[in-house]
Amino acid sequence: MSAARSADRVRLSRPKAADADDFVAVLNDPDVSAWLDAVPQPYHREDALRFVAAAGPCEHVVRVDDRVAGTVRASDSFGIWIAPEFQRQGVGTRAAVLALSRRFRDGSRTISARRRADNHRSARLLDALGFVFDQPPIEDDSGSVTLTLTRDDFARHHGIRITTERLLIDAYQPQDLGDLYRIATEPRIASMLLRFWPGMPLSEAEAILRTDALTPPIRLVVRHQGRVIGSIGISAGDPPSIFYFLDPAMLGQGIGREMLPAFLNEIDARFAPETLQAEAFMDNLPSRNLLERFGFVLEREMMVASKGRAAPMPGGIYRRGSAMPDTV
Repeated sequence: MSAARSADRVRLSRPKAADADDFVAVLNDPDVSAWLDAVPQPYHREDALRFVAAAGPCEHVVRVDDRVAGTVRASDSFGIWIAPEFQRQGVGTRAAVLALSRRFRDGSRTISARRRADNHRSARLLDALGFVFDQPPIEDDSGSVTLTLTRDDFARHHGIRITTERLLIDAYQPQDLGDLYRIATEPRIASMLLRFWPGMPLSEAEAILRTDALTPPIRLVVRHQGRVIGSIGISAGDPPSIFYFLDPAMLGQGIGREMLPAFLNEIDARFAPETLQAEAFMDNLPSRNLLERFGFVLEREMMVASKGRAAPMPGGIYRRGSAMPDTV
């Protein structure tokens, strides 16, 4: 088993019939079922199979490695349960962040949640996620209170933030603009990108670079020892495209091999894209090798236009399926 902490190994997936026995075992535990008003007691295998058959696209099974750790729902309302053996390990928080990220990616601006007024564990989780009372809390007849989470509040607290051995990859800040502009418009770098060119107005670069770190389009900032050294991001298209650039001074140090898989792992966990694509010029051998190393396959060659080049040049579209290879 991986030595990584449980929360780092959380993945969401669709419920399936093979999960039924796990659901039955946990949902007959009074420590869990006592806080779930809608769960019948005792909970039978037939109940689990009905849930699997009726589960909507916003209902997910929480898995740690291949083990069922709970379920989470992020539709018009938010709901979650986590098996006792996975509680107090950050699993619930991580699962909630992944499910809510998908919900807000679909264009939602708010989501509500109900909890029992005396459910202190739920209160701590909802508070950590950013849920707040719309007004002084009023208990309904079941002893529950209602809270609301906005997309903007969630983005401020739970946007993508990735740490690796040498890097911090996180949200754009206004003070990052100067370094990012310098790197992206450097002739050697701009010639390998599509939207940047030497001498482009700073305001045009800022309009491209300034995003939050929650839902695509996202452009994150890559930092090394406190310095801005590049950017990596993903578009809002279908399939979404990934893009990145690094300071020429950092080339040849394995930064790309550290940055790209960490970013892809987080994108897979948050959004589970069926495919990802990337464009690369044929004369950009380091980028082509990096993409191929982490599962991207050249789908077709074509002429590609770049604002950093005088004319279109040979390039290719690379695609990757949802499962990233283990190569590092």
